Amino acid sequence: MLTNLSDIDLKLLRVFVAVAEAQGVSAAQETLLMNQSTISTHLASLETRLGFRLCQRGRSGFRLTPKGERMLIACRSLFNAARDFTRVSQSLNGLLTGDLQIGLVDNLVSLPGNPFSQAIQHFQRRHQDVQLQCRICSPNEIEQGLLHRQLDLGIGYFGQQLEALCYQPWLEETQAIYCSADHPLFAVEAPDREQIENARWVKRGYLLAQQLCPIAPPHLAAVAHHMESVAHLVLSGTCLGYLPTHYAARWVEQGLLRQLGGAALSYRATLSLVRRPVQPDEALNALLEDLARAARQSPHR
Repeated sequence: MLTNLSDIDLKLLRVFVAVAEAQGVSAAQETLLMNQSTISTHLASLETRLGFRLCQRGRSGFRLTPKGERMLIACRSLFNAARDFTRVSQSLNGLLTGDLQIGLVDNLVSLPGNPFSQAIQHFQRRHQDVQLQCRICSPNEIEQGLLHRQLDLGIGYFGQQLEALCYQPWLEETQAIYCSADHPLFAVEAPDREQIENARWVKRGYLLAQQLCPIAPPHLAAVAHHMESVAHLVLSGTCLGYLPTHYAARWVEQGLLRQLGGAALSYRATLSLVRRPVQPDEALNALLEDLARAARQSPHR
């Protein structure tokens, strides 16, 4: 029975959390930088220390035992508390510390002025020792990551905002309809609304048509949850889709895409900063300040 925690116990617990979140020993190898044999040995040692099984593993697959599920919740609480303690203790000397997990929708890099990169530049100049971990996510993945404390901050489009999270408008961008040079409407001088609406479309999986889009096309060829996926499908010539004008500009200049419908069928979409409602720590507050400054200076404001 485990009665007090040593450094070795903490290491074993971190291995268990990684395996549980990866849903298996093999899947956790890359995260832990360990081979399967070592991971299995660590899990067995932890189970011996605890006096009960944490998970079933083998040919039948992986699953947590009921006690393992409760232990996973307890481990997450422990590591979150340890991280908060470290941040508070180290920030007392004025140094921003810790790590920030950031989820971004894809292709923000083509925003005029590149405000996210500008914000990171300002942040890196601060008195800080913060590890930033950025990942590309769909808006739904960002919200779920925040709710499960796997992310500290998200930037994206959020049509239906969750009461459990805080949303702050950051920037706006124009979304317009595009077709590729291989699409039949590309050669039509001025396609009307009916022609555009009745074409085959790729639908954005995270925006409801009635909330923002001026039209609700009835013929959906595909659903996409990342902007790059929308671009691939539009460039294929098989369907129309909405893309940010700053993102589509490169293909328009090359003659590969054409905007349809003009301003009448375009719309403005808001990129928002989203976080949990608890008071942000000093590092996150500093990054939020830098993001706000970058937005004020952006030509895309």
